[in-house]
Amino acid sequence: MTELSPMMRHYQEMKERYNDCIILYRLGDFYEMFFEDAQLCSRVLGLTLTARGCGGDKKAPMCGIPAKAVENYLQKLIDANLKVAICEQLTDAKEGAVERDVIRIITPGTLIDSQLLDGSTNNFLSVVFVKDSKMGVSYVDISTGELYMTEFDSNIDTELNNLFSRITPKEVIANDKVKSIEDKLPVVTTQLVPNFSYILQDKFELNECEQLLLNQLKVKDLKSFDCVNKKLGIVATGVLLRYIQDTQKRDLSHINKITYVDNNQNMQIDSFSRRNLELIENQRDRGKKGSLLWVLDKTKTSMGKRTIRNFINNPLVNETEINYRLNGVEELVKNIVYRESLKELLNSVYDIERLSGKISYNNINPKDCVALCDSLKCVPKIKEVLSKFSSKILIDLSQQLSNLDNVAEMLDCAIDRECTSNTKDGNFIKEGFNEELDRLSNIKKNSAESLAQLESTEKELTGIKNLKIGYNRVFGYYIEVTKSALSQVPYRYIRKQTLTGAERFITDELKELEDQIIHAAERKMELELELFKLIRTKLLEHIDEFQCTARALGVIDTLTSFATVAVEKNYVKPIVSKGNKKLEIIGGRHPIVECVLKNDFVANDTLLNDTDSRTMLITGPNMAGKSTYMRQVALITLMTQIGSFVPAKSAKISIVDRIFTRIGASDDLLFGQSTFMVEMLEVSNILKSATNRSLILLDEIGRGTSTFDGLSIAWAVMEYIANNYNCKTLFSTHFHELTELEGRLDGVKNYKVSVKEYNDSIIFLRKIVRGSANQSFGIEVASLAELPIDVINRAKIILHSLEKHDLNRDIVSNSIDIDSTLEQKEMENRKVTSQIIGILKDLDINTLTPLNAFDVLIQLKNYIKD
Repeated sequence: MTELSPMMRHYQEMKERYNDCIILYRLGDFYEMFFEDAQLCSRVLGLTLTARGCGGDKKAPMCGIPAKAVENYLQKLIDANLKVAICEQLTDAKEGAVERDVIRIITPGTLIDSQLLDGSTNNFLSVVFVKDSKMGVSYVDISTGELYMTEFDSNIDTELNNLFSRITPKEVIANDKVKSIEDKLPVVTTQLVPNFSYILQDKFELNECEQLLLNQLKVKDLKSFDCVNKKLGIVATGVLLRYIQDTQKRDLSHINKITYVDNNQNMQIDSFSRRNLELIENQRDRGKKGSLLWVLDKTKTSMGKRTIRNFINNPLVNETEINYRLNGVEELVKNIVYRESLKELLNSVYDIERLSGKISYNNINPKDCVALCDSLKCVPKIKEVLSKFSSKILIDLSQQLSNLDNVAEMLDCAIDRECTSNTKDGNFIKEGFNEELDRLSNIKKNSAESLAQLESTEKELTGIKNLKIGYNRVFGYYIEVTKSALSQVPYRYIRKQTLTGAERFITDELKELEDQIIHAAERKMELELELFKLIRTKLLEHIDEFQCTARALGVIDTLTSFATVAVEKNYVKPIVSKGNKKLEIIGGRHPIVECVLKNDFVANDTLLNDTDSRTMLITGPNMAGKSTYMRQVALITLMTQIGSFVPAKSAKISIVDRIFTRIGASDDLLFGQSTFMVEMLEVSNILKSATNRSLILLDEIGRGTSTFDGLSIAWAVMEYIANNYNCKTLFSTHFHELTELEGRLDGVKNYKVSVKEYNDSIIFLRKIVRGSANQSFGIEVASLAELPIDVINRAKIILHSLEKHDLNRDIVSNSIDIDSTLEQKEMENRKVTSQIIGILKDLDINTLTPLNAFDVLIQLKNYIKD
C-alpha cells in the first residue's frame, strides 16, 4: 500500500470499504476501474484492458468508460448481477487536490434512472425476515416511492413464493434463517427472482428498525398505517430502509407512506396457477404477447401500465370494491366521446410518479422538467372530462387530481424547451426568467459582435489588413499578426505567443473584454445551476400532490383501457355476487385464444352452483379444447374481480377467494422431479389450501403413471374435493370410469367436448355439452398428427383386442368398492337411467341448436345401445 501513488492508495481505501462492489472511480471525463475490477469489467463490458502507473515501477490493469455514457454501461453491469459504487469527484481540480468519495451504490433493486428502468413494471427491492417459523416481508420501489409490508404465520415458503411470483423483486435481502427455504422456492429455481443476499442477524433489531420507519414516515406512531404490532414486518422494513440509506446516501422524501398488505383482501393465486393462466407473461418465452395483460393493456402512460399489471396480479374479493370499478368502466364504455378525449390527453402525460422520485433523489434534469410541465398542463383538462361522469370512482379520481397550474406555469416560464437533459450543457433557463441571467446572456451573445468591432478598429488603427482576433482554451483571446506585418505592430501590443509564421498579442482593451466574456459565461453557468436548485426545492414542496395525482392517473388510464378493450372485443359487464352461489357464463370465450383465432372461436356456457352442480367432470379427446375451456372460466372470473368487462354474452360471477389450476405438463429437472411428481406437488398444494369459496381447475390428474394408479388417484382426488369442500371445480379427464361418479358424489355432473367422426377421422366442434364421451379418440388424434399409417393401423388392432376383453370395466367393477349392494347389471341400468335423466333435465330447449340436438340424440342412442 505504501508503494502506491496517493490516488491509487485512495482507490484501494474505497475498494476495501466497498469490497462487494465494482468501483467506478471518476478521473476527469471518465470513470476508471483498476486491478480485479478492470479485468472483470473488460470482459463484461467488452472494453480494452490497458494499464496505468500506480507507484514506483508498478502498473495496475485499467479500463474506463465515458462519464456521459455511463448509463449504457451500468445496465450491462446490473444485468450481470453486479453492485456498482460511484466514486465521484467532489471538488474541482482548479482548487487543488481533488477530493473523491462514493456518492451512491447501484444495485438491481435500487435503480432510479429512467434509462435503466422498464416503465411498465415496478422495480422492487425486498427484505425477508424469518423468526420462529413466522415471516415478515417488506418491499419498495425506490423510483416511485411505493413501500409495502406484510406478514405470514404459516406455510411461509409457499406464501413467500406466491408473493414473489406476483411482485417479482429484482433484489432480495434476508436473514440467515431464510436460507433453509430459498432452495424450495420455484420463483428462485426458475430465475424469476434472483438469489438472495444475506446480512448479519444483529441488523434485525426491532426498536432500531421501528425508529427508522417512524423517521422515514415523519410520524410518532404507525396507527394510521395499520402497522401496529406487525413486529416482523416492521423489522423487515427497518432493515430495508437502512439498506437504502447505506447505498443511496441521501434522504428519499418521496418514500413517505407504507401500505400493509392484508393477504385476505385479494384473491390468492399461487405461482403454478399464474403460470398456467398466463396472466402477465406467456409460458413459452415469458413475453407479454399471449398473456391476459397483452389483451387488456391499452394504457397510454407508464403509470397506467404499472397499475393494470397490479390489478391483474391482485384481483379483489370485496363485492363493493369490484362494482366500484365496474361502474366506472361501464360509464366509459357508454361515452365514446369522453373516453376518446381521455385517451388523447393521457397520451401526452409522462411518468409523473417516477419524475417525483427523481425530484426527491435530486437527479431530475431540465428535460424532465419540460416533461413534468407538459403532464401537469393536461391534468386540469382530464379533470374537466371526468366532471362529465357520475360514477363514484371517476368522481373520486377527479378529486385526487391536484390542480398544479402554478407549478406548470413556473416550469413553463423557467425551462427552455430546446434544452438538453444535461445541466452542464447550460442554456436551459428561459430568457426572461431572471434579470441577472439575461444580462449575462446578453454579454455572451454580444461578445462576437464586440470582438468583430474591436478587430475592425485595430485594423484601421494599425493599418494591418490581415490582423485577426482569435481564441483558444490555453491562451484565451489574442490578436494574431503575420511576421510580414510585425513592423506595423504598436507598442501597446503585449506579446503572448510565438508561432512559426505569426505572433500573437494581447491589449488592455482585449483583456478587459475577455474578462467580461469569460466571467459572464462562468457566472451564467453558476447562476443557472443556482436557479435550477431553487426550482427543484419548489418542486419538492409538491411531492405528495405529484404522487397522488400520478396514482390517480394510473387508475384512470387502466379503467379507460378496460373500457376500450370491452368495446373493441364485445365484452359485457358481469353481475357480481359475494355469496358462493351461481357461476353462470353464457357464451363465454377465452380472451387470449379469441385474439389469436379472430372470428373462429367457439363460445361455451358454464353453469356451476354450490349445491347440485359444483363439479363439472369433462371428457373428450386431446386437442378438443378442454384445457382452453377450463382456463377461460378462470380468466372470466378473474377479469370480473379486477373490475374488467368479460368476453361473454352474459355472466353472473360469484366471488372466489382463490384460483387453483393443475393444467399442462412440466418437470423440474434441477431437483430430479418428474412431470408426475410436479403434478402431485401441485395437487397436494391445492388440496391443502382450497376453501369453500375457491375455484379449482384440474386437468388429466394421474396421467403420468400407470392406468390403474392414475385412475385411482384421480378418483380419490375427486372424492376428497367433493367431500371436504363446497367449492366450484372443473375436472377434465380421459378416465371414462370417473363418469360413474355422477349421481354418487354430490354436485358432480358429466360434460363432454363434442366431436364428429368422419372418414375414420374426427372433427373438433369445440362445444361443451352435457354427458360423457364414450371414447378418447386417441388414435384419431394421432392420425391428425400424421403418425405413420402402419402405426395407426396396428394401434387400431390392439385397441380392438383390448376392448374385446373390456379390461377397464373389469377394473372398475371388481377392484373398486363402491359400497353398493345391487347386482352389477342393476347398477349399470341405474347409471344409464340417471345419466339420461340428467341430460334431459339440463337441456334448455330455447337455446338448443339443431346441431346440438342431433348430438344429444346420438348420445342418448349410444347409452341405450350400450
